[in-house]
Amino acid sequence: MKADKIFWGIIFVFVGGIFLLENFNVIDFSWGHIWRFWPLLLIISGVNIIFARSSSKISVIAMVVITVAALAFICYEGLNDGGKNRNHIGWVFSDRDGNDWDDSHDPGRTDNVSNYSEDFDAKIKNATLNIYGGASAFQIENGNDRLFESRVKESITRYFLKRTDTDSTAVLEFRSKKNDGSFNFKDDEYGKVKMKINTQPLWDVNLKMGAGKADFDFSQNKVHNISLKGGAAEFDVKLGNLYNDVNLSAETGLADVNIQIPTTAGCKILVSSGLSSKTFKGFIKMDDGSYESPNFKTAAQKIHITLKGGLSNFEVNRY
Repeated sequence: MKADKIFWGIIFVFVGGIFLLENFNVIDFSWGHIWRFWPLLLIISGVNIIFARSSSKISVIAMVVITVAALAFICYEGLNDGGKNRNHIGWVFSDRDGNDWDDSHDPGRTDNVSNYSEDFDAKIKNATLNIYGGASAFQIENGNDRLFESRVKESITRYFLKRTDTDSTAVLEFRSKKNDGSFNFKDDEYGKVKMKINTQPLWDVNLKMGAGKADFDFSQNKVHNISLKGGAAEFDVKLGNLYNDVNLSAETGLADVNIQIPTTAGCKILVSSGLSSKTFKGFIKMDDGSYESPNFKTAAQKIHITLKGGLSNFEVNRY
């Protein structure tokens, strides 16, 4: 057996094993380490290229030893840092009124809680939310009182909110910033960011982050365009049926992407990735390589999904 086949087998076993153990809460792995150690991934990829055409036992053994050693190092550091972050990102938002935090499990915490908000004006018909974050856990749900509000539990990273209005359109920029004044896109200190967006405007939402998690529930919002970009990340997105033309794109390095769409919506999926796993239950694979729901041509609501990933898990479910 050639070395390149063994190499990719090891990679898939490593990534699949980490995802599986995390899903069953056996381990707490910090995916930010994949992003921070990306040069190491280049090194082991280069080793694979060197030995790819060789089938000698020495080449195979050398490739296996180097690959396993590199992944073992990443795994050790990820588990070590994940254990530290388990307490660091374990804050709970109150589901009663959105104003309380439950920090009773860690009464010694000294981190700051910050609130951000923008008032809603009835003249606003279209709104854009641009989120630029480091290693954070983002959550979006519907809100009715304000155009936008967010509650952030912060460490060394702070956020700032900027709003620009033009006629009936509002553009919000929500960007992370370190306390030393520098902008941050791949910070290793996780924070939890809970956001609410008004249900009246038609929204475009763009997220760019280094590593982290995003849980976006748009089932009660009108959304037109959604763009998600992340290195090592986990994306969970739920779409509703309040707008008939929805475009969602996800561009990832190493990620777990789960998208939920209504059964009444017609959906077309385009995937650009040779190494990612795909689960599109109930979809039909077309001659051009795309996937369509059975009602795509007849449904009033059309959802177009574009997925690009290096080594990711893509899943689209209908509810």
